[in-house]
Amino acid sequence: MATCFMTPNLVNADQITLHGVVRDFKSSHPDFESFGHWQFSQWYVTYGPSKYVYKKLVESELSEDGIPKLNMSYFNDRRRKVPFSSKANFDQWYRNVPNVNIAIPVAITLDNNRDEPGGVYTFARERPNYFFPIDNQGYGNSGRAKDGKMHNFHWTFEVRTKFTYTDPTERDYALAFKFTGDDDVWVFINGKLAVDLGSIHPQASGSINIDQKAEQLGLEPGNEYTLDVFMAERHTDESNFRIDTTLQLEEVPPTTVSPLYD
Repeated sequence: MATCFMTPNLVNADQITLHGVVRDFKSSHPDFESFGHWQFSQWYVTYGPSKYVYKKLVESELSEDGIPKLNMSYFNDRRRKVPFSSKANFDQWYRNVPNVNIAIPVAITLDNNRDEPGGVYTFARERPNYFFPIDNQGYGNSGRAKDGKMHNFHWTFEVRTKFTYTDPTERDYALAFKFTGDDDVWVFINGKLAVDLGSIHPQASGSINIDQKAEQLGLEPGNEYTLDVFMAERHTDESNFRIDTTLQLEEVPPTTVSPLYD
């Protein structure tokens, strides 16, 4: 939702820090490596890990408590094989659940490439420098990556931030957000789905020109809006995470102090 105008305190900053939470799961969870549910197992044998990204697996707006909702019309269609075991298990992904997941605060640092108009902020951990933010933490390392090392797979990651939408006529560049990575990734702007890269898949990209979608997203110049990233790393043997954006994202204070992942 929009709030009153605030002048971002990080305009043209060299770096932006975004704070998030990784939730570590055991590989035995039905939505992760073990694929314990019959429908998920059947889907995985037939399709996964697929080169195709599945869209519309979650609803187009966040739930009242601010997390993605499973698209039940898609899930309940028996003509489809879906990469989830159940709604109840999916609802654990971005909530703290004792004895199911372990929440670990993680912060990432985006660097400003000033060679582009307006500057492009980038965080990139992709092959061969993979994204493994909680190695040797949580439930411990659980699989070997293509770099030949053991890492902690089987976790979700949520990042919450804000930005002020500015008038396109007052700048000479577009406001845009691009994500590249695997597995599931959903980006919500103002609570509305903006980038949709669902399912277990190799590295894939999705992007949005926010100026072109401003009306659809309910954005008006001079107001502040939320941007939320939800990711899941569900399967060995890669973990890629890259953000490129021209947005002046704000450092939303974390609830606990955590080291930067940079």
